[in-house]
Amino acid sequence: MPPSRAAPPAPSRVAPPRPGRGACRLVGPRSLAPVVITCEHASPRLPAGLAPRAPAERRILASHWGWDIGAWAVATRLAGLLRASAVGGAVSRLVVDLNRSAGDPSLVRREAEGIRLSWNAPLPPETIERRMLAWHVPYHQTIDALILRRLVRGVRPLLFATHTFAGTYEGRRRDFDIGVLFDRSRAEAALLARGLRAAGCRVRFNQPYSGLAGMMYAIHRHGAHHGLPCLELEINQELFARRGAAARIAAAVARALGPVIATAAATAPHPAMRRTARRGPTSRRRRSG
Repeated sequence: MPPSRAAPPAPSRVAPPRPGRGACRLVGPRSLAPVVITCEHASPRLPAGLAPRAPAERRILASHWGWDIGAWAVATRLAGLLRASAVGGAVSRLVVDLNRSAGDPSLVRREAEGIRLSWNAPLPPETIERRMLAWHVPYHQTIDALILRRLVRGVRPLLFATHTFAGTYEGRRRDFDIGVLFDRSRAEAALLARGLRAAGCRVRFNQPYSGLAGMMYAIHRHGAHHGLPCLELEINQELFARRGAAARIAAAVARALGPVIATAAATAPHPAMRRTARRGPTSRRRRSG
Protein backbone atom coordinates (compact mmCIF):
# COMPACT_ATOMS: atom_id res chain seq x y z
CA MET A 1 0.00 0.00 0.00
CA PRO A 2 1.55 3.33 -1.00
CA PRO A 3 2.26 5.80 1.81
CA SER A 4 -0.37 8.48 2.32
CA ARG A 5 0.50 12.00 1.22
CA ALA A 6 0.41 14.01 4.42
CA ALA A 7 0.28 17.79 4.29
CA PRO A 8 3.76 19.33 4.61
CA PRO A 9 4.55 20.80 8.03
CA ALA A 10 4.08 24.52 8.49
CA PRO A 11 7.28 26.57 8.20
CA SER A 12 9.02 27.00 11.52
CA ARG A 13 9.06 30.43 13.16
CA VAL A 14 11.75 29.30 15.57
CA ALA A 15 15.29 30.37 14.71
CA PRO A 16 17.31 27.48 13.21
CA PRO A 17 20.34 26.10 15.06
CA ARG A 18 23.33 28.43 15.03
CA PRO A 19 26.48 26.65 16.16
CA GLY A 20 29.36 28.75 17.43
CA ARG A 21 31.46 30.39 14.77
CA GLY A 22 33.66 27.80 13.10
CA ALA A 23 32.26 24.89 15.14
CA CYS A 24 30.75 23.15 12.09
CA ARG A 25 29.42 23.74 8.59
CA LEU A 26 25.67 24.03 8.11
CA VAL A 27 23.54 24.09 4.95
CA GLY A 28 19.74 24.50 4.89
CA PRO A 29 19.21 25.11 8.61
CA ARG A 30 15.54 26.06 8.11
CA SER A 31 14.69 22.95 6.11
CA LEU A 32 12.06 20.55 7.41
CA ALA A 33 12.71 17.92 4.73
CA PRO A 34 12.45 14.33 6.04
CA VAL A 35 16.19 13.70 5.77
CA VAL A 36 19.18 15.08 7.69
CA ILE A 37 22.54 14.74 5.94
CA THR A 38 25.77 14.59 7.92
CA CYS A 39 29.42 14.68 6.86
CA GLU A 40 31.77 14.12 9.77
CA HIS A 41 35.01 14.30 7.76
CA ALA A 42 34.15 17.30 5.59
CA SER A 43 37.32 19.36 6.01
CA PRO A 44 41.13 19.00 6.05
CA ARG A 45 41.48 22.31 7.92
CA LEU A 46 43.60 22.78 11.02
CA PRO A 47 42.37 25.50 13.38
CA ALA A 48 44.40 28.59 14.23
CA GLY A 49 47.44 27.72 16.29
CA LEU A 50 47.95 24.29 14.74
CA ALA A 51 50.03 23.69 11.61
CA PRO A 52 52.02 20.92 9.92
CA ARG A 53 55.77 21.30 10.33
CA ALA A 54 56.97 19.07 7.51
CA PRO A 55 55.95 18.15 3.93
CA ALA A 56 55.09 14.61 5.07
CA GLU A 57 52.58 16.01 7.56
CA ARG A 58 51.01 18.21 4.88
CA ARG A 59 50.68 15.17 2.62
CA ILE A 60 48.94 13.19 5.36
CA LEU A 61 46.59 16.09 6.11
CA ALA A 62 45.56 16.39 2.45
CA SER A 63 45.01 12.63 2.07
CA HIS A 64 42.20 10.33 3.22
CA TRP A 65 43.78 10.42 6.67
CA GLY A 66 42.94 14.10 7.03
CA TRP A 67 39.44 14.16 5.53
CA ASP A 68 36.98 12.33 3.29
CA ILE A 69 37.84 13.73 -0.13
CA GLY A 70 34.71 14.73 -2.05
CA ALA A 71 32.25 13.87 0.72
CA TRP A 72 31.19 17.43 1.58
CA ALA A 73 30.84 18.33 -2.11
CA VAL A 74 28.37 15.45 -2.49
CA ALA A 75 26.60 16.30 0.79
CA THR A 76 25.96 19.93 -0.14
CA ARG A 77 24.77 19.10 -3.63
CA LEU A 78 22.53 16.39 -2.22
CA ALA A 79 21.09 18.85 0.29
CA GLY A 80 20.32 21.24 -2.56
CA LEU A 81 18.59 18.58 -4.63
CA LEU A 82 16.50 17.35 -1.68
CA ARG A 83 16.04 20.80 -0.12
CA ALA A 84 17.43 19.25 3.03
CA SER A 85 19.78 20.20 5.87
CA ALA A 86 23.41 19.15 5.84
CA VAL A 87 25.91 19.50 8.67
CA GLY A 88 29.64 18.97 8.21
CA GLY A 89 32.76 19.00 10.32
CA ALA A 90 34.77 22.24 10.28
CA VAL A 91 38.17 20.79 11.14
CA SER A 92 40.22 17.78 10.11
CA ARG A 93 39.55 14.41 11.64
CA LEU A 94 43.21 14.60 12.71
CA VAL A 95 42.24 17.35 15.17
CA VAL A 96 39.31 15.45 16.67
CA ASP A 97 37.25 12.77 14.91
CA LEU A 98 33.53 13.56 14.97
CA ASN A 99 32.77 9.96 14.05
CA ARG A 100 34.33 8.59 17.24
CA SER A 101 33.13 8.45 20.82
CA ALA A 102 34.97 10.21 23.64
CA GLY A 103 36.60 6.99 24.81
CA ASP A 104 37.71 5.75 21.38
CA PRO A 105 41.53 5.44 21.11
CA SER A 106 41.39 6.88 17.57
CA LEU A 107 39.44 9.98 18.63
CA VAL A 108 42.69 11.94 18.18
CA ARG A 109 45.45 10.22 16.22
CA ARG A 110 49.07 10.76 17.16
CA GLU A 111 50.45 9.33 13.90
CA ALA A 112 49.45 8.13 10.43
CA GLU A 113 51.48 5.88 8.12
CA GLY A 114 54.25 5.97 10.70
CA ILE A 115 54.44 9.78 10.59
CA ARG A 116 54.14 11.51 13.94
CA LEU A 117 51.68 14.43 13.84
CA SER A 118 53.34 17.38 15.53
CA TRP A 119 50.07 19.19 16.32
CA ASN A 120 48.95 16.19 18.36
CA ALA A 121 52.10 15.82 20.44
CA PRO A 122 52.07 16.23 23.33
CA LEU A 123 48.35 15.78 23.89
CA PRO A 124 47.25 15.89 27.54
CA PRO A 125 43.64 15.07 28.47
CA GLU A 126 42.88 18.77 28.95
CA THR A 127 43.69 19.48 25.31
CA ILE A 128 41.47 16.65 24.09
CA GLU A 129 38.67 17.92 26.32
CA ARG A 130 38.98 21.45 24.90
CA ARG A 131 38.86 20.10 21.35
CA MET A 132 35.79 18.02 22.17
CA LEU A 133 34.02 21.06 23.59
CA ALA A 134 35.06 23.27 20.66
CA TRP A 135 34.07 20.96 17.77
CA HIS A 136 32.73 17.53 18.74
CA VAL A 137 30.00 18.67 21.15
CA PRO A 138 28.64 21.53 18.97
CA TYR A 139 28.60 19.29 15.91
CA HIS A 140 26.42 16.68 17.56
CA GLN A 141 24.26 19.31 19.24
CA THR A 142 23.56 20.76 15.80
CA ILE A 143 22.47 17.36 14.47
CA ASP A 144 20.16 16.93 17.46
CA ALA A 145 18.69 20.39 16.90
CA LEU A 146 17.95 19.59 13.23
CA ILE A 147 16.26 16.34 14.28
CA LEU A 148 14.28 18.07 17.03
CA ARG A 149 12.90 20.68 14.60
CA ARG A 150 11.43 17.85 12.58
CA LEU A 151 10.20 15.52 15.29
CA VAL A 152 8.15 18.18 17.10
CA ARG A 153 6.38 18.89 13.78
CA GLY A 154 5.62 15.25 13.08
CA VAL A 155 8.45 14.75 10.57
CA ARG A 156 10.38 11.51 11.10
CA PRO A 157 13.65 12.01 9.19
CA LEU A 158 16.08 9.56 7.71
CA LEU A 159 19.61 10.20 8.98
CA PHE A 160 22.11 9.94 6.14
CA ALA A 161 25.89 10.20 6.53
CA THR A 162 28.22 10.82 3.58
CA HIS A 163 31.77 9.49 3.64
CA THR A 164 34.41 8.48 1.10
CA PHE A 165 37.12 5.82 1.10
CA ALA A 166 40.51 5.29 -0.52
CA GLY A 167 40.30 2.99 -3.56
CA THR A 168 43.53 1.32 -2.50
CA TYR A 169 44.31 0.88 1.18
CA GLU A 170 47.30 -0.92 2.68
CA GLY A 171 48.10 -2.36 -0.74
CA ARG A 172 44.64 -3.84 -1.31
CA ARG A 173 42.22 -2.74 -4.04
CA ARG A 174 38.65 -1.94 -3.12
CA ASP A 175 37.06 -2.63 -6.46
CA PHE A 176 33.59 -1.12 -6.08
CA ASP A 177 32.01 2.35 -6.29
CA ILE A 178 29.80 2.73 -3.25
CA GLY A 179 29.33 1.04 0.09
CA VAL A 180 25.96 1.21 1.84
CA LEU A 181 26.46 0.85 5.59
CA PHE A 182 23.61 -0.06 7.92
CA ASP A 183 22.94 -1.61 11.30
CA ARG A 184 19.19 -1.59 12.07
CA SER A 185 17.94 -0.15 8.78
CA ARG A 186 18.36 -3.22 6.58
CA ALA A 187 15.25 -2.63 4.45
CA GLU A 188 16.20 0.99 3.76
CA ALA A 189 19.73 -0.12 2.82
CA ALA A 190 18.37 -2.64 0.32
CA LEU A 191 16.11 -0.01 -1.24
CA LEU A 192 18.97 2.48 -1.57
CA ALA A 193 21.31 -0.11 -3.08
CA ARG A 194 18.67 -1.05 -5.65
CA GLY A 195 18.42 2.56 -6.81
CA LEU A 196 22.20 3.01 -6.96
CA ARG A 197 22.66 -0.16 -8.95
CA ALA A 198 19.99 1.01 -11.38
CA ALA A 199 22.20 4.09 -11.90
CA GLY A 200 25.12 1.83 -12.84
CA CYS A 201 27.02 1.88 -9.53
CA ARG A 202 28.88 -1.13 -8.19
CA VAL A 203 27.46 -1.39 -4.67
CA ARG A 204 28.49 -3.43 -1.61
CA PHE A 205 26.74 -3.73 1.73
CA ASN A 206 28.72 -2.82 4.85
CA GLN A 207 31.96 -2.35 2.94
CA PRO A 208 34.67 -1.17 3.29
CA TYR A 209 33.42 -0.85 6.90
CA SER A 210 30.45 -2.43 8.59
CA GLY A 211 27.60 -0.76 10.42
CA LEU A 212 26.92 -4.12 12.03
CA ALA A 213 30.38 -3.87 13.65
CA GLY A 214 29.63 -0.45 15.14
CA MET A 215 31.35 1.60 12.41
CA MET A 216 28.60 4.27 12.17
CA TYR A 217 29.13 6.08 15.47
CA ALA A 218 27.78 9.53 14.57
CA ILE A 219 24.45 8.66 12.96
CA HIS A 220 23.97 5.53 15.06
CA ARG A 221 24.24 7.74 18.15
CA HIS A 222 21.41 9.99 16.96
CA GLY A 223 19.37 7.33 15.20
CA ALA A 224 19.36 5.00 18.19
CA HIS A 225 18.53 7.79 20.62
CA HIS A 226 15.55 9.03 18.60
CA GLY A 227 14.47 5.70 17.11
CA LEU A 228 15.17 6.87 13.56
CA PRO A 229 16.42 4.98 10.50
CA CYS A 230 20.01 5.75 9.56
CA LEU A 231 22.31 4.86 6.68
CA GLU A 232 25.87 5.74 5.78
CA LEU A 233 27.24 6.08 2.27
CA GLU A 234 30.89 5.33 1.50
CA ILE A 235 31.99 6.57 -1.94
CA ASN A 236 35.20 5.51 -3.67
CA GLN A 237 37.48 8.56 -3.87
CA GLU A 238 38.74 7.46 -7.29
CA LEU A 239 35.35 8.48 -8.73
CA PHE A 240 36.21 12.14 -8.07
CA ALA A 241 39.08 12.12 -10.58
CA ARG A 242 36.62 13.12 -13.30
CA ARG A 243 35.32 16.68 -13.51
CA GLY A 244 31.76 17.10 -12.30
CA ALA A 245 31.80 13.81 -10.39
CA ALA A 246 30.31 15.25 -7.18
CA ALA A 247 27.28 16.59 -9.04
CA ARG A 248 26.73 13.32 -10.92
CA ILE A 249 27.08 11.23 -7.77
CA ALA A 250 24.73 13.51 -5.81
CA ALA A 251 22.11 13.31 -8.56
CA ALA A 252 22.25 9.49 -8.59
CA VAL A 253 22.08 9.33 -4.80
CA ALA A 254 19.16 11.79 -4.68
CA ARG A 255 17.17 9.64 -7.12
CA ALA A 256 17.97 6.48 -5.18
CA LEU A 257 17.08 8.12 -1.86
CA GLY A 258 13.62 9.23 -2.97
CA PRO A 259 11.85 5.92 -2.22
CA VAL A 260 13.95 5.41 0.92
CA ILE A 261 12.94 8.76 2.40
CA ALA A 262 9.30 8.19 1.54
CA THR A 263 9.33 4.75 3.17
CA ALA A 264 11.19 5.94 6.28
CA ALA A 265 8.86 8.91 6.77
CA ALA A 266 5.76 6.72 6.48
CA THR A 267 6.92 3.95 8.81
CA ALA A 268 6.35 4.19 12.57
CA PRO A 269 9.21 3.07 14.83
CA HIS A 270 9.09 -0.63 15.63
CA PRO A 271 9.13 -1.52 19.36
CA ALA A 272 12.29 -3.57 18.80
CA MET A 273 13.99 -0.46 17.43
CA ARG A 274 13.17 1.40 20.63
CA ARG A 275 14.65 -1.43 22.71
CA THR A 276 17.80 -1.32 20.55
CA ALA A 277 18.06 2.42 21.08
CA ARG A 278 18.41 1.89 24.83
CA ARG A 279 21.40 -0.41 24.40
CA GLY A 280 23.67 2.18 22.77
CA PRO A 281 26.29 1.57 20.06
CA THR A 282 28.00 -1.76 19.61
CA SER A 283 31.72 -2.34 19.88
CA ARG A 284 33.77 -0.91 17.04
CA ARG A 285 36.78 -1.93 15.04
CA ARG A 286 39.35 0.63 13.96
CA ARG A 287 38.70 2.54 10.77
CA SER A 288 41.06 4.82 8.95
CA GLY A 289 40.88 4.61 5.13
